[in-house]
Amino acid sequence: MGYFLLLIYSLLAPVIAGLYALFFLLSPRRSLMKDLGAEAGERLGLGRAAHADRPVWIHAASLGEVKAISKLAPELAAAYKAPLLITSSTASGRAEASKLGTARLAPLDFYPLAAAFIRRQRPLLLVVAETEIWPATLYAARRAGVPVFMANARISRRTLNLYKFLSPLTRLAFSGVKLIMAQSAPDAARFTELAGPGRVIDTGNLKHDLLPDPSSAGDKAAAFVKAAGWEGAPVFTAGSTHRREEPVIIEAWKEARRRVPGLKLALVPRHPERASETAAALEAAGVKFCRWSEGPVRSDCVLVDAMGLLLPFYAVSDICFVGGTLDDTGGHNLLEPALFGKPALFGPNYSNAGQAADALIKGKGGFLAGTAPELAEKISALLTVPGALPEAGAAASATLASLRGATARTMAAVASQLPPR
Repeated sequence: MGYFLLLIYSLLAPVIAGLYALFFLLSPRRSLMKDLGAEAGERLGLGRAAHADRPVWIHAASLGEVKAISKLAPELAAAYKAPLLITSSTASGRAEASKLGTARLAPLDFYPLAAAFIRRQRPLLLVVAETEIWPATLYAARRAGVPVFMANARISRRTLNLYKFLSPLTRLAFSGVKLIMAQSAPDAARFTELAGPGRVIDTGNLKHDLLPDPSSAGDKAAAFVKAAGWEGAPVFTAGSTHRREEPVIIEAWKEARRRVPGLKLALVPRHPERASETAAALEAAGVKFCRWSEGPVRSDCVLVDAMGLLLPFYAVSDICFVGGTLDDTGGHNLLEPALFGKPALFGPNYSNAGQAADALIKGKGGFLAGTAPELAEKISALLTVPGALPEAGAAASATLASLRGATARTMAAVASQLPPR
């Protein structure tokens, strides 16, 4: 049954890829597909071997996953005395991966293409990052004798149930996986349900080791604060926000200002290309604002419509909200505010960052708020109750420190299964 399902899946893979491309072409992010024709060769797994020597192959789906393995990747290459080959499913991921080693777009998860790619590249081992469970590629690696590891692995209950429903295909896909290194205990428990005991361990989240030095955030936001007349005023930054979250955040800010006069708002959408939607939400709420791209203007709200400014704004804020938690996204990096000793607020859907969220809540460096009134109440309390803000900031910093070390644990786990050269 497993082989039959793999056949059906492989036949459907090109159709799924086509529908995925069509979705993006019809979305506000259609510009991401402008190079689709030029990328076709890599999507089909064509081209020469990346290296004369057998490489360490790491697959990281997109920009976030590539960043997650950016410390692990060179350590693996050094340990196995091998070059790096990093594949990604997106152009932005490939661009980021090229900073680490040879980067390619991953071939479609269609068995003939995956098998041909593996024969051509001759990887020494394959490390799959986070949520990528590609049945055809994993099975092709097993057939080629390539040891497979899953690093920083995470899986939701919903995805787990899907793979359990397709259990014959799942068993086939996982048959060649030597070790699954989960990023949290709940993820490890869920993977154990799929892969069975003995092949799953909790090594922690690699992203916790990658957070930059706070001093590297720069002074762009600080210069804005001065030019916009925000000096001395409390600042609330809502970062990595999505469309459904922004009206809630705006309403919460307006309500909190009744108790905290002069409270400023920096709204940083996850995708700057949809800044016009964010602007429409601000206008609908009657908020006067300025755009970062238009230069500092004296206003109580700034719409940050450019990349690379989230951390600088977290650095100059008093309180931060981390987006992707009030819709079905699953949350972004909840620990980034802690870099600067700032407490984080977030909504109830933090499935992508469960370990960080639970640790922040337990340590009282992060706070759950699912509605505009709850957000407003927490913002107001932190800014008006004596000692509340510095205590929460210190707790956030302590939580961050307690979660680091995943890279070393991952390296040790791989070495236990495949001794370095």
